[in-house]
Amino acid sequence: MNNWDNMLELAGFATFALASSITPGPNNMMMTTLGASVGFRRGIPALLGIAFGFAVMIFLISLGIGRVIIDAGSTLTAAMRLGGLLIIAWMAWQIATAPVEPSEVEEDSPATGQRFGAFFGAAAFQWVNPKAWIICASAITAYLDQTQNILPQAVAFASTFVFASFAGCLPWLAAGTLVGRFLQGSRARLFNVVMAALLVVSMIPVML
Repeated sequence: MNNWDNMLELAGFATFALASSITPGPNNMMMTTLGASVGFRRGIPALLGIAFGFAVMIFLISLGIGRVIIDAGSTLTAAMRLGGLLIIAWMAWQIATAPVEPSEVEEDSPATGQRFGAFFGAAAFQWVNPKAWIICASAITAYLDQTQNILPQAVAFASTFVFASFAGCLPWLAAGTLVGRFLQGSRARLFNVVMAALLVVSMIPVML
């Protein structure tokens, strides 16, 4: 494969990575709600956690760690999807019941960003995010060349997804922040409930 082919393939992968990162899913629903709840600055650690966590995930899976899960029978994959759905349902409940009044929010409370997203929490979440597993499986199936050295490909995949995840989730965090400026009291509560419902709905295509 010549350099031109490599560049075209990398461009195709980058497009796939950005498209899969920017489309609705658990990460983006979480970013929107986090932006509305605690603002842009406090949402950045979770955003970085998503980018880093997914990059590590696809790197390790590209090397073969975790492929046993992807290649396993339907029973294991179905169990993982169910587990991920249950965790996302729990997250939806946390979003729907998050404090909406400033007096309800303590400095170290979940509503300041601890609930959905300190850096390591957001990074770890990728391993139980069904959409993340589907993206990894699709990326590896379509782009990983088993006849070539795997390590450089894994590094390229991870590096691409660091930027793609950040760029894909950033608009959702920004949009949530803008919306949050106009939300108070019952409107903020309604927004949280709607976002929680959208988080669950976003998983329907993944589950199917």
